[in-house]
Amino acid sequence: MSNAKPFGWKDKIGYGLGDFGCNMSFVFINSYMMVFFVTCLGIDPKHYAAIILIAKIWDAINDPIIGALCDASKPKGKSKFKPWIKWGCIPLLISSVVMFIYIPNAPYTVKIAVCLVTYLIWSVAYTSVNVPYGSMQSVITKNDLQRAELSNARSIGALLAQLPVMILLPLLIYDDNNQPRGNLFIVFVTVMGIIGVIAFQIMCTITTERVEPAVNKTQKFNYFRTLGSFFTNRPIMALTVSTVSYLALIMTVTTSMQYIFMCYFENSKLIPVATVIAGVPMVVAIVLVKPLVKRFSKKALCTYPFIAGIISTGIITFVKFSNPYVWLVFVGVAVLSTGLYMVLIWAMVADSIDYQEKRTGRREEGSIYATYSLFRKLAQGIGSSAVSLAIGWTGYKAEFGAYQPEGVADKIYLVTGLLPFMGTIICFISMLFYNINEKETGVNEDA
Repeated sequence: MSNAKPFGWKDKIGYGLGDFGCNMSFVFINSYMMVFFVTCLGIDPKHYAAIILIAKIWDAINDPIIGALCDASKPKGKSKFKPWIKWGCIPLLISSVVMFIYIPNAPYTVKIAVCLVTYLIWSVAYTSVNVPYGSMQSVITKNDLQRAELSNARSIGALLAQLPVMILLPLLIYDDNNQPRGNLFIVFVTVMGIIGVIAFQIMCTITTERVEPAVNKTQKFNYFRTLGSFFTNRPIMALTVSTVSYLALIMTVTTSMQYIFMCYFENSKLIPVATVIAGVPMVVAIVLVKPLVKRFSKKALCTYPFIAGIISTGIITFVKFSNPYVWLVFVGVAVLSTGLYMVLIWAMVADSIDYQEKRTGRREEGSIYATYSLFRKLAQGIGSSAVSLAIGWTGYKAEFGAYQPEGVADKIYLVTGLLPFMGTIICFISMLFYNINEKETGVNEDA
C-alpha cells in the first residue's frame, strides 16, 4: 500500500505480541495438558494418546478451512487478517479455561469426553487466531531483512510467554511431594488467557499490513489444487518435513522433562532451572540472528547447527547421567542447535509463500500458511501421542506419582533423549533441500 506507514519498531513489537498472545494459551496446554488429564484426572496414557491424535487430525483439517476463509474474506478497512485475531481471541480464552475444570471424582467416561470435546473446541478457536496471525507476516513487508526481524520478534514474544509457564508455574503447581495440584490449573490458564487477549488487541492496533490484500471474487477455493502446488513447492516441503520432525520428535523433551525430573532425578523443583538453562541458547540465537543473517544465508543458519544437536541428543540418549546439571548442558547444546531455525522459520515460510505466487500466479497467504500449519498440527498430535505412548511403554503408572516401579525411571530417561535424537537427524537432512536464494526473495533457486 503506497500510503502505509514505514516499517518500524511498532510492527516488530506488535508482531511479537501476537505470538506472545498465542503462546499464553498454547504453551500452557502443550506443557501441562497431559499432566492435568493423565496425572491429575487419571486418564490412561494410551487413551490420552488416542484422544490427542484424533483431536490433532481434526485440528489439522480446520486449518485449511480457516486459511481459505481468510483468503476469500474482504479486507475490512486496510486489514485482511486483524479482524480474525481481534475477535477470535475471545473464544480462545473461554475454551482454554473450560478445558482445565477440575473433576477428579467424575466417571472415567466423562473425563474422556471432557478431554476430547474441550480440546476440539479449543483447537478451532486457536486456529481462527493463529492462521491469520501467521499469514500476516507476508503482508506486513516483502523486505527480506525486515521479515527476519519480524521472525525474531515473534520468537521473542514466544519466549516471553514460555518463561512464566516453564519457570514460575512448576514452583506453584507442584506440592512438596512433587505431585501436581489439579485444582490450580484453571486459575493459571485464566490469568494467562486474559493477558493473551490484551496482547492481541495491542498487536491489532500498532501493526500495519503493507502488501495489498489479494481477494479474487470469481475464483472458488480449490484445496486440492492448492495442496498439489504445495507438494511441488520444494522449499515449503523442506520446511514442512523439518517442522514435523521438530515438533513431533525434538519438542517432546518439553513434555517428557516433566516426567524425567519427577521420576528419574526425583526433583520437580529443578524444572524451572532446567527451563532457564535450556532457554539461554534461544536467547543467544535471538540476539545473534540479525548480524548472522547479514553474513550468511538463512538456509545455512537453519541447517548446519543441527549437527551439534545430533551429537548432543545422541549423548543424552546413550550415556546415563545421574547429575541433572550435566544432562542439562547437553540439552542446552541441543536447544542451541535449533535456536536459529526456530527464529528464522517464519521468515522462510513467508519467502516460500512468495515463491508459490511466482510459480502459480496466485496470492494465497492464508491457504499456503494454513497448509503448512496443518502439518504442524499433525506433528504436534504425533508428538503428544508419541510422548504419551512412550511414557506408557516405560510402565509408568499415574497412581504411583513420582515413585514408580523399578526400571521405569531409566526407560523414561532413554525415551527423553531418543525422540529428539531422531528428530535432529531428520531436520538436518530435510533442510539440505531448501533451495530459495533469499537475496532475491522467492525468485532464485539454489541448485
